[in-house]
Amino acid sequence: MAPQTPLPRKKQTPQTTTQDPLKAGANLRVSTLAPRLGMSKSTIWRLSRDPKSDFPKPIKLSEKITVWKADDVLAWLASKEAA
Repeated sequence: MAPQTPLPRKKQTPQTTTQDPLKAGANLRVSTLAPRLGMSKSTIWRLSRDPKSDFPKPIKLSEKITVWKADDVLAWLASKEAA
């Protein structure tokens, strides 16, 4: 009997999600927020520290993790679009 050749396996492709990171209820890190807003990370940090800016203030989750609420960022964007 001749040896059987194994059937070719289907190549598994990684699942990519096209979800918008600015969805309601999400917490966003600066690395996610920057490209979505079209700003650099340093600009986001500058705006968040400027007392004259109406940019949302970040939330410190731990010593090294800081996030912004997507709802606050969306409200800020809406106020800029309305102006």
